[in-house]
Amino acid sequence: MTEALPYRGFLLDENLSPKLRAGLGENVVHARELGEHPSDLDLWTYAREHALVIVTKDADFLDQLLLSDAPPPWVVQLRCGNLRARALRVLLEGCWPDVLALLPESRAVLVYADRLETLA
Repeated sequence: MTEALPYRGFLLDENLSPKLRAGLGENVVHARELGEHPSDLDLWTYAREHALVIVTKDADFLDQLLLSDAPPPWVVQLRCGNLRARALRVLLEGCWPDVLALLPESRAVLVYADRLETLA
């Protein structure tokens, strides 16, 4: 029997295209679905309440994670520069299985163009 994952899906930050949803699996919410320009705190709270992983380019979520003692939302921070949506989708398609494998044991996964790093 497989062990249940600690998270239930993903929350894409406003700074990412909603089109990225297609390659990330089931239960993917885009920030725009939560209202017009939700704050980082709104996204953080929603992700925590719904056991979602925040996928973002924004360093503020990683900072919040490092300062928080509460149960996380998890964070996948994209540190791959300003790629066009298609190039970013290709990058994520290539590394997403590895990101998923790292998430259960990590509070954050940092995605670079050439590698992944984790924060326990």
